Formats: sequence, C-alpha cells, structure tokens
Amino acid sequence: MATGHGVSWHHIKIREENKHVDDTFHDVYRQVFFARYIDWAITTPLLLLDLALLAGMDGGHIFMAVVADIVMILTGLFAAYGAEGTPQKWGWYAMACIAYLVIIWHFALAGRASAANKSAGVARFFAAIGGFTLVLWTAYPV
Repeated sequence: MATGHGVSWHHIKIREENKHVDDTFHDVYRQVFFARYIDWAITTPLLLLDLALLAGMDGGHIFMAVVADIVMILTGLFAAYGAEGTPQKWGWYAMACIAYLVIIWHFALAGRASAANKSAGVARFFAAIGGFTLVLWTAYPV
C-alpha cells in the first residue's frame, strides 16, 4: 500500500441543494485500500482457527466462525465502496457488525466452554488471548 498498489479511488458526487440558485455538486474522491481487505480475508480466519484449535472447539463452531469472519470482511469492503450517507453503506456496515457478533458468540460460548474442559491453564490463556483479540477487533472500527 505504501507503494501505491492495492489502492483504488472511490468517486462520490455530492449534490448540495440551494434555495435561490442552481444546485451545486462536489466531487469527492476517497481512497480505498482493498489490499487490506485481501490481507484480512487470509489472516483473520487463520487467527480464529488458532484460537479455536487452542480451545478445542468442534468443527461446526470453527466453520461458522470462519464463514462469519469472511462475511464480515467482505461486507466491510462493500461498505467502503458504498456512497456516503446512504442506506446501502450503512446496511453493509450493519451486516459486518452482525457477522462480528456471530464470531463473538461462537468463541464466547463454545470456545470458552471447550477451553474450560481442557484445563485451567488453557482456559486462562484462551480468555487472555481471546479477550485481547476482542478488545482490538472492537476498537478498530471506532
């Protein structure tokens, strides 16, 4: 991204309505670093897989969490390309947030229970690493 690769420009035309003169239009160009989303589509499922295998989660929960993660990344990309202030942009963002909640649900319930069944040390380590991931992933969009 620092070399200018993996970047695209999203063009938005904003209409400003005026009462006594003709409407004016403003062109806004916004950078979208799509390479970041490609990176996240590869690395975050691997991170979740590591956490799930540490906890000893079953395959169904792992699969659903990874699918929800990929949905979260893709809908976040769609939101980045959405027009500013439209229901489309906020709809994609809302879907990404729902997918994120699905990931949290799988790890908070199934992951914590599976880790507790392994040993107290694994449960503490899973809670620490999972909590750290939860805080970072929640703070990122803010």
